[in-house]
Amino acid sequence: MNIEGVYGLQGGPVAPEPETPMLDQLFIAQNWHAAIRKSAMWTLAIGAMALASAELSFGYFFPDVWNNHSAGLRLYSFLTATVIGLPAFSLFFRMSLRLNQVNLQLQEIARRDVLTGLLNRKALTDQIRQRQNATVSPRAQEDALILIDIDHFKDVNDGFGHAAGDHVLRMVSVCIGGNVFERDYVARIGGEEFAVYLLDSGASGAVRAAERIRAAIEENKAHFEGENIRITASVGGALYPPGSSYQTIYRRADSALYRAKKSGRNRCEFNGLPKPGADPQQEFDIGDLSCDETEDWPEIRRSPSTSR
Repeated sequence: MNIEGVYGLQGGPVAPEPETPMLDQLFIAQNWHAAIRKSAMWTLAIGAMALASAELSFGYFFPDVWNNHSAGLRLYSFLTATVIGLPAFSLFFRMSLRLNQVNLQLQEIARRDVLTGLLNRKALTDQIRQRQNATVSPRAQEDALILIDIDHFKDVNDGFGHAAGDHVLRMVSVCIGGNVFERDYVARIGGEEFAVYLLDSGASGAVRAAERIRAAIEENKAHFEGENIRITASVGGALYPPGSSYQTIYRRADSALYRAKKSGRNRCEFNGLPKPGADPQQEFDIGDLSCDETEDWPEIRRSPSTSR
């Protein structure tokens, strides 16, 4: 993941730009090249209108003057309109460019969590829905949604203060961002709850990412004002097959997270992993995690041999 500023994390690939309305295409400059091009275009348009206006006015009110001096009057009208119009339109489009840049910055600020720099809940939801509408290669694996909840976070706030809690949240955001790909989306969706949307991860990639995140949070200590704060996190996830709804997959990931909390915390649980073979008792080994295939929506649990 790219780090923007101290804790600002890049939230996946840039979203495609929506279609630009006709008025914006005519009057709003997105970059300097557009500002120069539109300034020249509108200046020539005003010059052409000045020529037409001069011909109509002099031809109607002063036909003799127009017949004798039409070429000079055309040149004078065009140059006058150009000299006045070019600086005016240049200033207009320069201000338009500045306003557009400010607007883009405000839009980006609105997509981010203020404390961690991650995407916020609405931005994550928007990105997932855009992904649903995008064309995906038939060879692509399933996406996955992972939810991470810091264990006993209230004890951190009560024991060390809210400033320490904020420091822990920033540390966790870095741990999560450092253990997924740059293409993936990382968001803070609640007080101490985070979400990761993994693109084209498949079952094995999703489980490995979840375990990397859990292990990184457990192994890192937050140092705050001379205190070492150790924390853990519970992780729940679900695969996101094509055609599934966001609400359905979120509920499955949330139920897996609830199961992780009820099963002792500091663990990973998954819903919706595929059966690897015909044998219903076969285990799906992925790193140090195993999948019990006895349910329609199998769950991931820590293997006893690798428990800490």
